[in-house]
Amino acid sequence: MAEETHAPRQPVKELLSALHDSFGANLGGAIDVPNTPLLDSIDLNSRIISEFKSALLSGNRGDAHKAGCAEILDEVFSDFAIAMYLNSIGLIVPARMSARRAFELGLSAVYMWDMPHEYWGWRKRDQDLSFSAMVAHLNSSGYLEYMTQLKGLSANACFCDQTNFQALYRILSNTVHGKIADLPALAPERFSTITNGLAEHLELIVKTQNAVICLLFGRFSELEATIHSKLPQIQRP
Repeated sequence: MAEETHAPRQPVKELLSALHDSFGANLGGAIDVPNTPLLDSIDLNSRIISEFKSALLSGNRGDAHKAGCAEILDEVFSDFAIAMYLNSIGLIVPARMSARRAFELGLSAVYMWDMPHEYWGWRKRDQDLSFSAMVAHLNSSGYLEYMTQLKGLSANACFCDQTNFQALYRILSNTVHGKIADLPALAPERFSTITNGLAEHLELIVKTQNAVICLLFGRFSELEATIHSKLPQIQRP
């Protein structure tokens, strides 16, 4: 049997430098014209989320619970920005991990807004939040009736599309849990933004952001005019 041969071991500094150069080249290709609309959409969506944070914080500085929920949106903004960057250099798996964290936190900010005991348990007692339980709560008849009484919404109006939320979360979670069915083959091509289907991965970020933004506009509809005044380029029916 022939003896296996391997390439000479690279010093760690050289290896890291080579990876940096490779990912940098990916970034150069990612910001070419075909991807610009998607990158612009992600950037605008992130700024919408940030404006919601500022507006909610401005109106609730004296309420530690609600101010805390508003500040969660800073993390959502940061995680989506990081997901965009990681996808743009070819790191799909960590990008999806960051997008999933942003998705969970965006949902939790709205869920805990009306549930101060859940916020304080999560913040101070290390209590976990269940994505499915949060989505179910926002779709429950009791919560929908609460929104009807609070905002005069239709009894069936819901700004948390349960099917869409669960579908997006499943895609992101499958990646986190090591399932690779919808990822490029585990080969060098996975790390090339030319061959790994970058546009599809950026579109997933946009869809996830849109779900969070729909949630924010639905729960905090009184802020719609404020958000539009800050970002007039928003296109909403």
